[in-house]
Amino acid sequence: MTFETDQDGHLINRKDWSRKVAETLATGDGIKLNEDHWQLIKTVQKIYDTTGETPPMRLLIKLLRKELNPEIDSRYLYRLYPDGPVRYASKHAGLPKPKHCM
Repeated sequence: MTFETDQDGHLINRKDWSRKVAETLATGDGIKLNEDHWQLIKTVQKIYDTTGETPPMRLLIKLLRKELNPEIDSRYLYRLYPDGPVRYASKHAGLPKPKHCM
């Protein structure tokens, strides 16, 4: 499996994305994806496909609460991705690095 990434490790070509690619990227980040990660990844992809942008944290939480569980908050997301939920979920979703992330 071959795919190109930018200097931040995000896919250059989103068409290269697959679950296997996501798992490879996550493994490189020290993360083993579980069902909660996959739900987050799908939601980030959905927002990106709708808006053309990676979602800010508040929008992501709002949509997750609406679609999955009204109790979801930022602590939930940080348990999945301690070093930056939006950045790493976007990376594993095959999306560009969020503009609002350093």
